[in-house]
Amino acid sequence: MKNTIKITRLAILVVFTIYLASCSSESTLEADYVAPNELPDNIVAGTPLTDRILQLYNDFGIVVYTDVTDPRMYKDLVSEEALNIASERMPADTVAALIYMDMIEKEFISSLPSDKAHVIPRNFYLFKNDLVAGTSAWNSYEYISKLWYNSNGDLTVGSLKNVGLDSVKMKQTFYYGLSNILRNDPVNNSSFYSPFVDIKTDAAVYYWQVNSLEQAYEKGFLSANQNLIKSDQQDFDLFAAWAATTPPHIKDSVFNVSSLVKRKYDLVKSMFKQEGIDLDVVNQNWQDSMFNPKNH
Repeated sequence: MKNTIKITRLAILVVFTIYLASCSSESTLEADYVAPNELPDNIVAGTPLTDRILQLYNDFGIVVYTDVTDPRMYKDLVSEEALNIASERMPADTVAALIYMDMIEKEFISSLPSDKAHVIPRNFYLFKNDLVAGTSAWNSYEYISKLWYNSNGDLTVGSLKNVGLDSVKMKQTFYYGLSNILRNDPVNNSSFYSPFVDIKTDAAVYYWQVNSLEQAYEKGFLSANQNLIKSDQQDFDLFAAWAATTPPHIKDSVFNVSSLVKRKYDLVKSMFKQEGIDLDVVNQNWQDSMFNPKNH
């Protein structure tokens, strides 16, 4: 079966063309949590990058960090022991960062109900580095995106590079991170996350039984990476990212061979629905999006 997690890569010329499109929004976000939210002192208008950072801040109160010399790019990240960003932290490539900032507005903010603006992270940290968990090839995997351990308001995003830019993964970063935020709510944790974990336990399936994607589907997982799927939290969030981007016919083909995948998917989808966010609508909008590489 075709690997449904495999991402189509965008050519940089196509990517740059997409970046040129922009739009504005009229509302200002209000957070219901406390997250440091101040523009870096060295952000001055006059370049495409700084102008876009300032526009997002003025329109939505969102701060995007791209300067790896800023203390905020180091201070809290090093306290998250599971996340290993190389000591030589590299800023996101400029074109990739510009496209991602367009997607924050067009593929995330505009996709959420207006009364859910408070769940949108207030600060985004953009790296060229991959976000790798684990210390060796034997126990590592890559995060799609990563919330800082002490704040729902801070989302770290890696792999933002001009060559081989992956717009599907960029779209997934939002819903992977948002899933983390939503499942941390005690009600959602009890109603959706705990039953999700119980499905695996009740079916007596374990990460070490997975050595291929076909076995992953059979056991109710979306990835054959044992290190990823042994983390219930990352397994849950992966379903949200998959739900937001995977074409419906591919999802249906996986459901046809795995009732466990379907049951876990339904719980994740129901949690978002409980919060007023319809992942089917998010997915349909993505299928039609100019940022989706299949549309080029």
